[in-house]
Amino acid sequence: MPWLPALFLALLSSFAHATTLQDPDEVVEEDLIVREVLFEGLDTYSEEGVLRALGIVIGEPLPPLRPGVQRAWDIYRLLVIDSAVELFPGGGVRLVLTVSEQPVDLDPKFFGNNALEVETLYEMAGISGRAEIYGYEAESIRSRLIEGYKDRGYYHVEIDVIRGGLPGETDSRPNDLYFEIREGPRVRSTEVLVRGNDSLEDTGWWFWSGGLKSLAKLQTKGRGIFRWWGKPFDEEALDADLVAMRQVYRDRGWLDAKVEVEKLEFNEERDRVKVHIVVDEGPLWLVSDVDIVAMASAEEGELEVEEFAYPKEELLALLNLERGKPIESARVLNDNAALERYYGERGHVASRYFPGGENVFVWLEPDQLLDAENQEVSVIYRIVQGNPRTIREIEVVGNKHTNDKVIRRAVASLPGERVDMVELTRGLRRIRGLGFFDDVQDPRHVPPQITFSQVPGMPNLVDVRYEVEEGRVVDLELSGGISSDSGLIGRVGVYMRNFQAGDLPSGFWDTFSEVYNKKAFHGNGETFEIQLSPGTEVSSGSVSYEHPDLFGDHFNRYTGLVEYETRVRRYTSHDEDRQSSSLLLGRIIDQGDLSIRFGPTWKEVDLRELDEDEDLPYTLTDSEGESSYQGAAFNVRLNTLDRRFAPRNGVMAEWRNTLYGGPFGGDNDLWVTELSYDKFFQLGAEGEDIRNGVYLGLWGRVAQPFGDTDFAKYSERGFLGGSSRMKGFDFRGVGPNDGNYSLGGETALFTTLEVRFPIYTTPILGTSRRQEVLRLTPFVDLGVLGLDAWDVDLDDLRASAGVTFGLVQPIPLSFNFGFPLRDGDGDDLEVFSFRLAVR
Repeated sequence: MPWLPALFLALLSSFAHATTLQDPDEVVEEDLIVREVLFEGLDTYSEEGVLRALGIVIGEPLPPLRPGVQRAWDIYRLLVIDSAVELFPGGGVRLVLTVSEQPVDLDPKFFGNNALEVETLYEMAGISGRAEIYGYEAESIRSRLIEGYKDRGYYHVEIDVIRGGLPGETDSRPNDLYFEIREGPRVRSTEVLVRGNDSLEDTGWWFWSGGLKSLAKLQTKGRGIFRWWGKPFDEEALDADLVAMRQVYRDRGWLDAKVEVEKLEFNEERDRVKVHIVVDEGPLWLVSDVDIVAMASAEEGELEVEEFAYPKEELLALLNLERGKPIESARVLNDNAALERYYGERGHVASRYFPGGENVFVWLEPDQLLDAENQEVSVIYRIVQGNPRTIREIEVVGNKHTNDKVIRRAVASLPGERVDMVELTRGLRRIRGLGFFDDVQDPRHVPPQITFSQVPGMPNLVDVRYEVEEGRVVDLELSGGISSDSGLIGRVGVYMRNFQAGDLPSGFWDTFSEVYNKKAFHGNGETFEIQLSPGTEVSSGSVSYEHPDLFGDHFNRYTGLVEYETRVRRYTSHDEDRQSSSLLLGRIIDQGDLSIRFGPTWKEVDLRELDEDEDLPYTLTDSEGESSYQGAAFNVRLNTLDRRFAPRNGVMAEWRNTLYGGPFGGDNDLWVTELSYDKFFQLGAEGEDIRNGVYLGLWGRVAQPFGDTDFAKYSERGFLGGSSRMKGFDFRGVGPNDGNYSLGGETALFTTLEVRFPIYTTPILGTSRRQEVLRLTPFVDLGVLGLDAWDVDLDDLRASAGVTFGLVQPIPLSFNFGFPLRDGDGDDLEVFSFRLAVR
């Protein structure tokens, strides 16, 4: 009760002058010396302690009492309700204080709580760790307890406050507080029924659902696959759902829409409830006109209209909101982004990148003029254009162990150029894509950011700052896993990104600690990897090193890659030993988005231990023995992914070409060309931590023999089937077949479409963000093999569909359920496949 201190302070406003002196004119200063203090109503606390709180000292003058009265309330919850000052025999005064103690309970008690422990009740009530509670706090504690119970689904909970003890108890005290709890059953919502939503009718089921409930992302839900008994009913969540559904309508132009609870239908046991919601959509409001005005600061902080810095016709042409269309918030947001991008390309920094900056681009809340008679809205966009800026400096902050040039070579903008927000944010995306400033094992790790600062005295100049935080770039990996394609596998590896070969440790015994702390072999953007992977079906080892800028060019730089790999694969039909190495020189174009690599490559393949008891394809039997491949590689890659690991947006496209034989020698004349395209994008509103995603993958491969080589050997042919390509078919189970095995194709084509739905998330401790734990991914796969190069018969097309259920955290685990929609004679089918990696 916050009014109590104010009340008694008001009552004591004239306290120091309230006396019973017989002759005030005869009082002198010595008469105000406090000789004695008498308390009336003080039972619990010591007089000495209360006197100290009041600031009164026997034998000293009477002090101003307002501060002391407030301290007595703060410390003891002691209310001074009356006072008197009397002459003390022999001089001085006697102070008489009538006080009222607030009832205090040193041990509040709960009974009737069968479902929740006392510790939980204390936490819900906000009194955990408290030594005492006062009687006036009882009602607020009761309210918090009811709220806590209802949050856990106990909709019918009732709680009474009993003061002074329970009937029949002999040891009760007057100040004892009891909370009598009648929990009632825990209520689960079994169904949410909405009527009146004719324009946003609910359709479909689960991930294929649409309509009002899906758009509003209701927290109140009925039964489901993972909620067979329903979800605990939370009245506050239902209130939030009503607000969300109203907002869905308003965002789509139904400005008058009303959404209310019609009734709550409980069963006889009162532990199940059907929620009935009624919608009154009202009319759909349309846009009657769209205009833009430019604003500028005037005197006394007001805004006034100014002329456009660029042709208004160009700005209007960017807008998605048009006359005759519904007044949809998504169109307004798109127009905001389009105008911000237009101005950003021309040097105008948006306020979200430059908080507190002056003369920046600002999107103001649009004016909406409503015509209630015709249900039309005239929309006027308002923007503050700001001034175009020029870059004075580009700073890099936070790279304690990484050379500046590693970051700067990802940025195409230079000092002295006009600010181009599109190019600057593209540089930010490249920095994030390096993976040097991420930590996939620490979701609280802050990704790279871009900020701006004003140059003092130079209003048209800004400094651009890229802020980074060193991430985990050294992985000492001891891992293992199992998959239906490759069997059991173990892995021992050292993966060092952001490596620096010349940054040697101070001593041999200091190597491990200095590498771990990024003080050695770190900071130049090089990569170095060593891996050894023994397994039941596949065993491999590899080593590679890449330098990102051989000659220090910064722009259009050259890279160097050296790699070696050995692999032994035990198939059911044969064993394959493969050794390969390459030395590639690369050229980076457009600061890393586009790259070209070319150089010599060598490969030795031995197909052996053919199973004589099996009916093997001729493409395998005719390939038995050792084969050498010598040639040259030419690869082109486009990479616009938003991050190196688990990308969410962007494209990775690669065209790989290798020419073996001919002038390069070797046993085989073969040209292998392979094209892959991976597209990632997300659905939903920008800025959300967890969003649905879409992945589109395309892959094609052709092995073209020439010269003295009649056909591509078995090791160089393309195959489909397994947990990666053509789920629903066994590993290499897609035909055409000869005997019990696929012939493989000199031509192979494959495409997949996945829609990724996060189905369970958890909060990231210490942040307001969430991370994905479980994911469900419906997919469709299409693929075809052609026996000869550049020759595909669409009658051999294979198709499958299904779902992948995956664990994202803490270990990657996926289960695929694929169902062939179109298969061929002799294909090996496999509905279930899986993959597990353990680190």
